[in-house]
Amino acid sequence: MRTFTFISAVAAMFVSAAVAGAQEWPWTPESIEARLKEAGIAESLPAVEKDVDCSVYIRKEGRKRPQQGMVIYGDFIFSGEDGGHVNIYSFSKADGKVTGEFELASSRPDNHVNNLEFGPSKARGSKFPLLYVSNGKVGSEIEWTCSVERIRKRKGVWSSELVQNITLDASEWESKGYTPIFGAPSWLIDKERGFLWVFSALKRTVSKVTSDPADNRYVATRFRIPSLKEGREVTLGAGDILEQKVFPFDVWFTQAGCMKDGKIYYGFGIGNYDPKRPSCIRVYDTDRGVIEARYELKDEIIYEIEDIELKDGWLWVNCNNNPKRTKEKPFIYRLSLPKGR
Repeated sequence: MRTFTFISAVAAMFVSAAVAGAQEWPWTPESIEARLKEAGIAESLPAVEKDVDCSVYIRKEGRKRPQQGMVIYGDFIFSGEDGGHVNIYSFSKADGKVTGEFELASSRPDNHVNNLEFGPSKARGSKFPLLYVSNGKVGSEIEWTCSVERIRKRKGVWSSELVQNITLDASEWESKGYTPIFGAPSWLIDKERGFLWVFSALKRTVSKVTSDPADNRYVATRFRIPSLKEGREVTLGAGDILEQKVFPFDVWFTQAGCMKDGKIYYGFGIGNYDPKRPSCIRVYDTDRGVIEARYELKDEIIYEIEDIELKDGWLWVNCNNNPKRTKEKPFIYRLSLPKGR
């Protein structure tokens, strides 16, 4: 099924920043909404979440490299680092002490480990589900590949084994009537519904490429979750697309997120390091094809959002900070869900 959810047709989606109404930085949530309405892209956006409950939950020790993807399973927090190292923390103790560590089987210098996701069922021979690793590094040889790994713990030693590579082939998307993406796909697992989604954008989400929000879109594309029986190397192309939803672009600099029962919870920005890219979170409803909630968190989350997990009715936000700018340890924040949803 092909679903497009905008006022204007996808064929007419590019609107030049030079037209009347386009403006220079800095954009604000209000001016972005006005611009999208003027361009015929979206009549309105949801109000920004107010009075959010946000606090530091864990100050993580043991950092070796920049913090990236994170996933939680039971009492285990798996915190990925650029290149493929993973530290493990206790969720219940929340003391920030490393209880275990290992290198991903897909570890390599250009594996950014942008996002970590567990699948819907346990892997054979493991106490944990299969782990899906998004790279997210533009220009990497494995930019379009999701590494599927089996985590094991034997006699107190953690390890990971590569069991499958899923590669995205977007070369025929546009010719088949789908919205193309620039790259750096983030692979999200909807465990409740049993689907694999890819989240990206039409164009790169940095200000040098996208200066006008009317010139870009966020794109979520649904696929099956490939079975291990399909082999070690699986390619998903245009013929494998089950559904696609296209959303207004109202925030810059994609990070990573998670998915639950048809909704995508996604982080953006680099904290207070750049006023063009403050910390933001968006919730996308893939059933209705709309942005359901908007968080503007420049005051609450001052460090770079890297990944998001949903657990026990809260959002858990993994962040990275620059050790050259602060002596603080990397944080995991606890954030309230959107009100009334």
